[in-house]
Amino acid sequence: MDNIDPDLLKNGEIFDFDLAANTYFFPVEELILNNFQDFIEKKINEEYINLRKNFFNKEFKKVRDIAHKLKSVFSMLGAMRLHKCLEQIQKSIDNHQMDNIKEHYFSLIKEMNIFIKELQIFCDNVNYPISLSLIQKYNQLSKECDANDNYNSKTVSKTENNSSETKNNLKNQDNIIDLENGKVEIDRPIKNVCCDKGCILI
Repeated sequence: MDNIDPDLLKNGEIFDFDLAANTYFFPVEELILNNFQDFIEKKINEEYINLRKNFFNKEFKKVRDIAHKLKSVFSMLGAMRLHKCLEQIQKSIDNHQMDNIKEHYFSLIKEMNIFIKELQIFCDNVNYPISLSLIQKYNQLSKECDANDNYNSKTVSKTENNSSETKNNLKNQDNIIDLENGKVEIDRPIKNVCCDKGCILI
């Protein structure tokens, strides 16, 4: 890495390849010479995507194990923002504190997209560009996971709406009087039927 501008090796908390190589002895030079191909294929397009798939399926034990594994990798790369997201996900599952896990999960997605974009820029700048097919695969897999997340959110929202409608229907049962016992059924109030008072029609 002697021929690489030292300033390019550091990118705030997104990554710090100087720290990775000289403090943690992470094989950054091999990653660069390999155009990060193996790293992206195994750590991102495989393990990270598996984390997302397992999150969608609510397989939180598997999510926890993958987060723990990736947390160490990104820590050694000086990618502290990614490390923090993965650590929060792991801690939430370990401590059974699931209230904020979706927030941590979506933060992870955001930070991974930033990491990939900045990694691509870095590799271009040091003349070891990442294969376009790898980036396309990442984008495709991410979109599939996004679609699953969106579907899951809509399903939850629809379930909540149905539950709300059921509760409202139960409340409206109070307006129904048993005809078999000589009582009258009263229609529910309808706005603007005869005036602006919301009259009840019998």
